[in-house]
Amino acid sequence: MQRPWTPLPLLAILLVGCAVTDTQSAAPRTADEPAEAADPARERADLERKLAIARARLELAELEASAFEHRTAARLQQSQAEVELAQDALTLFRDGRLPQRLATERLDLQTTRDRAQEALDELAQIEIMYKEQDLDDLTAEFVVSRGRRQAERAQARIEIAEAALKVLEERELPQEVERLELAVAKAHAELEAGELDARVGRKGKAIAVQEARHAVEEVAAKLTALEEDGQ
Repeated sequence: MQRPWTPLPLLAILLVGCAVTDTQSAAPRTADEPAEAADPARERADLERKLAIARARLELAELEASAFEHRTAARLQQSQAEVELAQDALTLFRDGRLPQRLATERLDLQTTRDRAQEALDELAQIEIMYKEQDLDDLTAEFVVSRGRRQAERAQARIEIAEAALKVLEERELPQEVERLELAVAKAHAELEAGELDARVGRKGKAIAVQEARHAVEEVAAKLTALEEDGQ
């Protein structure tokens, strides 16, 4: 039985076409060809996860900013109170205790002088009395010597009180005033440093909140765009 006859030119064309088809099927995809489309559900889930994390970070940044503000307000309030206390202590000492202390010491010195003068007057009277009376020389010498010693001790007390008053006026009280003034200056410096730290801290916390809010907005915008593309 004879096989059907096929013209040679037609057979050659069929063979070439099959070869070309097989070559195209086996050829790898080039870099210019589009990749397989991403899964929209998976991308949406990933964006929702990122959005939740971004919102949590924003909430944390806002809480940290609020906590910093409360701590800063408490510290500044305490520093302001310390300034006022230091200033009150200086005013109280300079306007109250200092003049009172000086007045007391001067009064004590004057009392000591008065007693010394009384001792001298008493000694003079004793000497006059023993000159006018006919008493034993030993008795007179004893009484006069005792009066003289009392007068000398009174004079020594005057010198001690005068030296103490001079030290008080020139050294002790000025040093106490200076110490209180330094305390006031220190309290003011700490308050100013606290206010500067507060400004720097507030700026840093504000930047952190802004960055966190921007991250939320960025992820939310991507999620909105994805949902609009899917409609």
